Amino acid sequence: MMKIQIYLLQKKADAFYQKAMDEYLKRLQAYAGVSVSYVKNEKQMAKAAAKGKKKYYVTCGEQSLTSPEFAEKIQDLSVRGESSIDFYIGYGGEDDMEPFCLSSFTMEPSLTATVLLEQIYRAYRIMNHQAYHK
Repeated sequence: MMKIQIYLLQKKADAFYQKAMDEYLKRLQAYAGVSVSYVKNEKQMAKAAAKGKKKYYVTCGEQSLTSPEFAEKIQDLSVRGESSIDFYIGYGGEDDMEPFCLSSFTMEPSLTATVLLEQIYRAYRIMNHQAYHK
């Protein structure tokens, strides 16, 4: 089972974002081990980044993926033997990190994490040939 860790450079999320993130974390339990960690400063973020294997820093820009492309990316990483993926939100990145564009919009870190969790959930639904919308 893939392990996905999301690091936010933020003390905590507003309650409404946390509620949404908790819902997606609950839904994702069937597919992958996904967790969210709050990091207080860049020094702690750099320390967390030193531990990860496949690392992405989440950024805004024009090179975003479609949901099926994101699902394919996760599937490809899994097929190549990657067992963990780390996403860093609110952090400029390290030399060994790849940029990951979630949207061309600039978003608050908790909103970015919520959207990322929703897209991870959608990706696993796509990979498992399951309908997303009820």
